[in-house]
Amino acid sequence: TNPNLRLYTRALAIFAELQQRIQATAPNFRDSNFVAHLTRQMDSLRGRELPGFMSAQSFYMFIQEYIDAWKAPAKMAVTQLRALSLEVATQLCEAIAMSYPVLRDAYRGVASRILEQSEEDCAKGLDELIKREKDPFTINDFLQAHINKLRYDRFTSAVHQAFVRTRSGHDSFASAKEEVAVSLKTWYRNTHGVNSSANAEDMSAILEAYWHLAAKRFVDNACMLLDERVMGELVNKMQEHCYVFVHDENKLTEFFEEDSEMVQRRNTLTAKRNRLSKANAAMANIQIERSFGSGPMPVRTTISVGANGIGLQLAEEKGKMVVRGYREMPEGVENPGQAAGVLIGDVIDQVNGEQVGSFSEGIGKLKLLPPNNMANIVFLREKRSSALSAANAV
Repeated sequence: TNPNLRLYTRALAIFAELQQRIQATAPNFRDSNFVAHLTRQMDSLRGRELPGFMSAQSFYMFIQEYIDAWKAPAKMAVTQLRALSLEVATQLCEAIAMSYPVLRDAYRGVASRILEQSEEDCAKGLDELIKREKDPFTINDFLQAHINKLRYDRFTSAVHQAFVRTRSGHDSFASAKEEVAVSLKTWYRNTHGVNSSANAEDMSAILEAYWHLAAKRFVDNACMLLDERVMGELVNKMQEHCYVFVHDENKLTEFFEEDSEMVQRRNTLTAKRNRLSKANAAMANIQIERSFGSGPMPVRTTISVGANGIGLQLAEEKGKMVVRGYREMPEGVENPGQAAGVLIGDVIDQVNGEQVGSFSEGIGKLKLLPPNNMANIVFLREKRSSALSAANAV
């Protein structure tokens, strides 16, 4: 029920943050300054290729440069997931083994060593993913479709800009049409002509399309890698490492040595609970005279159920459960029924609000009472004196 212990749910936030950080490394492919810089880079890398042809080597170099920027976000995600996994593992052990500090420390130490190795394995796996993405490849039609979409968007933008630049004060439709045509021809020469600027525009579209394809693929693969090698392997490796302790009795003895402060606090609270139970039982059994009716009197009693039940010896008499004695308790343990004021001869009538119809039914109800809890039992008691319980009268 504790949301802080839901490791995978919290890991999803780390995965989303990784995706955002990868997206933040994307160059502004459509910015004019980026295209101008790309033009200068392509000019400096020109070799013997003919005019109008782009160099494939340039594309490889640019993509590798952009993908290198993914290393830092990926490394941060591994570190975050390792810290989160250790935090959750520690909190789980603290919840399960609250009274055993040595066991908690040993558990945390094992988890820390496992996660340290997992972090190294993940770092190597991520380096391999980045290396793979630096060698561009895809058979996905998305790349071609995305490149065409980018080119279409740029053409649409050019048409819009041509109309915006056209003056509204033309004398005729023909002159306005001519100005738009000139603007579009200029755009076409700059983006599709045999020159460095046109090559850079086309290269920018291809780089943008492939970058988005590769980024999505890398984020998915990186998240699956982290899931598998950190969270997926943690439980199995913890089990393997902790199984070694089973054969070391000295270690087991140290592990299950309770915290002295916790033991003292528990004993204090148990004593306080017992005192409150006794006080409650004493107040519930204060007897005063009942001035009406005849026959047995119902008396409600609160009994602290111990490891040996309510401590009463019961007998069946005419189908009823009759108290015929008190069971012997271990040394130093008080009989709960006797401490609650139950008398020999009392008849059990109700257990926790449920009517007892027969001896066997009553035995079944008493066996279901959980230890270390309070039970409300109604007894039928013959009038032995003029004092009855006003607080207990049903």
